Amino acid sequence: MTIIDLCTTFSTDETCRELLERLRWPDGPTCPRCDDPAVRLEKTPKLLYCKRCDYQFTVTSGTIFHDSHLPLIKWLAATHLLCEAKKGMSAMQLKRTLWGEHAGSYKTAWYLCHRIRAAMATAEKMPMSGVIEMDETYVGGRRKGVNRRDGLKNRLANKEIVIGIKQRGGELRFFHAEDVKSGTLAQYIRESVSDEVEIVMTDELPPTPAR
Repeated sequence: MTIIDLCTTFSTDETCRELLERLRWPDGPTCPRCDDPAVRLEKTPKLLYCKRCDYQFTVTSGTIFHDSHLPLIKWLAATHLLCEAKKGMSAMQLKRTLWGEHAGSYKTAWYLCHRIRAAMATAEKMPMSGVIEMDETYVGGRRKGVNRRDGLKNRLANKEIVIGIKQRGGELRFFHAEDVKSGTLAQYIRESVSDEVEIVMTDELPPTPAR
C-alpha cells in the first residue's frame, strides 16, 4: 500500500478506527483488562464496554495513539513513512511531508517519531522461516600501525562484531555480538528462527538442515 492509497482509503477517523479494530481484534473487540468480549455503546460508537469489568475503553486505549489530539490518519501516515524509509526519516523531514514547509510543529513531528520508533523497538518480532542466510562482519575504524601482516586478532581488536540474519526474500535483522563462537550463533538462531525453517546457510559452515 502506498501513502496515497492509505490516505485515500482511510481518510476519516471512522475508517481509521475500523482498521485499528481489525488489526487489534481480528475476532472481535475484547477487554484489555480481562480479555472478555466487549460490546459497542450505541450512543457513543467510539466507546467499547466490558460488562465483567464495568470498564469503558476505545481501540486506541493502551496504544501509542492514546490521549493524542492528532487525527489518526496523521499517525498512520507517519507510521507508514517511518517504516518504508530505507535510510530513515528525520523529524524535520516528517514535518515537511505531513504538514508542509511552513505549517505544523517540529515538536509534534519529533513526538510522533519518538513514540512510533519506541513502539517498533519493543514490538514482538515474528520468527523467521524458510531459507535463512546468516553471516557476521566487523565494524570499526582501522587501528594505526596495524597492517595485513599482523595477526587477525590484532587487526580486529578495536572492531565490533555484528551478526546479520536474513530470511531469503524477506526480513533482515542485525545483532551486536560479543563473539562468533558456535554457541553464540546458535543462540541468535534460536531467538530469531522458527521451527519451520528449511535450511540455515552461512559462509563459514556447511548448510544446516531444518530442526
